[in-house]
Amino acid sequence: MTESETFWLGDKILENLKRKLVLEEDDFVARKVALKWRDPFKIIVAIILSQNTIEKNTLKAYMKLEKNVGISPNAISSTSPEKIKNLIRIAGLQESKARAIKELARIIVEKFNGKPEKLLKMGEEEIRELLNSIPGIGRKTIDVFLANFGYPVLPIDVHIRRVSLRLGLAKSKSYEKMQRELHKVFRPEKRLDAHMYLIKLGRTYCKALKPNCKHCPLNSICPKIIE
Repeated sequence: MTESETFWLGDKILENLKRKLVLEEDDFVARKVALKWRDPFKIIVAIILSQNTIEKNTLKAYMKLEKNVGISPNAISSTSPEKIKNLIRIAGLQESKARAIKELARIIVEKFNGKPEKLLKMGEEEIRELLNSIPGIGRKTIDVFLANFGYPVLPIDVHIRRVSLRLGLAKSKSYEKMQRELHKVFRPEKRLDAHMYLIKLGRTYCKALKPNCKHCPLNSICPKIIE
C-alpha cells in the first residue's frame, strides 16, 4: 500500500471509532491535566502515576498528592519519599513511582531553577535523553508526554498492542517496530487521537478476554473476529 492508502485506512478507522466511542474527561488523566494546566511537570507526574493501573486510581492518587503536597518541583523536592509513597499508594508501584517523581523534581529544580516549562525549550532528543535518564520513566511515558505537546508520536500501551495485532495494523510486537508501523497508518497530526481512541476501543470492545466483536465499530475491517 502507498502512504496515501495507509493514511486513508487510518482516517477511516478514526472516523468509525469517533462515531461510536466518546472520550470522557476522566478516560485519560494525563490528557485532562494537559488541557487544564499545560504544566510539563504535572503532566509527567500524571503519566507516571498512570503506569500499570486504571485511570480511576491514577486520578485519586494525583488529586491526593496535589491536595496534600502540591504537584510542583519545589513542593515535591521538599517532601519525604515516604509521604509521597503513602499519598500515591492507590495507584500501585508506589516505591518506583515516588522515586521517579522525586528525581524528576530534583532535576527540574537543579537544572531549570524549578521552572518545568524550560523543559519544552529543549529539542526532542534532549527531552528524551533527560527523561530517559530517570529510572521509572521509559519510552511510553516519554511518548505520551511528547504527544500531549504536539509531537507526532503514537505511544503504545497494552491495549494498542492487542488491538493493532488483531486488526492487522502491525505485525511486530516490539514497541519501536510497532510504532513505526502505526506511524505509517495514522497521519502525524492524528496520532494523539489514534492513541486515545485505540485505547478506548481496547477497554470497551476489543478486550483481552471475551472481546465484544459483534458490536465493535471496527468489526467490518477486522481479520481476526474472535468467537
